[in-house]
Amino acid sequence: MKEIKLSSGKIVKMRPPKVRDMRAVSDLQNEQEQEIQLISHLTGLTMEELDDLEWSEYKKLQEALKDFLS
Repeated sequence: MKEIKLSSGKIVKMRPPKVRDMRAVSDLQNEQEQEIQLISHLTGLTMEELDDLEWSEYKKLQEALKDFLS
């Protein structure tokens, strides 16, 4: 489990992905959409919440995901 602190002070928890998470996004053609959906699955944030993040905040979540996948 990773905790990512956003500039608003909110702490977002991201759990490690499971095979079922990877399968859930595998049917999406666009890699960016796969990543966004996967982050949503792993954090519990809605797509709307992710869409409303500033890019710099999203990059923190993206880096946490990359750590899990490497």
